[in-house]
Amino acid sequence: MILGGIRGPVVANAAEPVRVTTSFDARYAGAILHLVAHLFGGGFGRAEADHVTRDIDGLKADEPKVWQFAVQYQGHAETLEIRALMDDLGMIDLDFAAGADAAPAVRAAVDGYLNGRAH
Repeated sequence: MILGGIRGPVVANAAEPVRVTTSFDARYAGAILHLVAHLFGGGFGRAEADHVTRDIDGLKADEPKVWQFAVQYQGHAETLEIRALMDDLGMIDLDFAAGADAAPAVRAAVDGYLNGRAH
């Protein structure tokens, strides 16, 4: 990319969200959402996780839904976006978009729960 005649690397905006995407049996959505809620100091807690879980329980196949929350992660304000898409077999694609600092913790919470279910 050339800007003002100077050639250099394109740097991603530090505020751009990092996506954490997973697919699993929808019956685990509530537990995963509650684990993710524990990561944030505000903006996405138990009540919000319960609300999203109820919405997911009512989703029809191939009907996407998106929720956005202004959250606090380790004292910093950021946005958490959750996208859900249910298939006709009861599997859900759940996509979290979080800040670069929070995304690894979200990934660890989701993977930790799902990997624990495999046993």
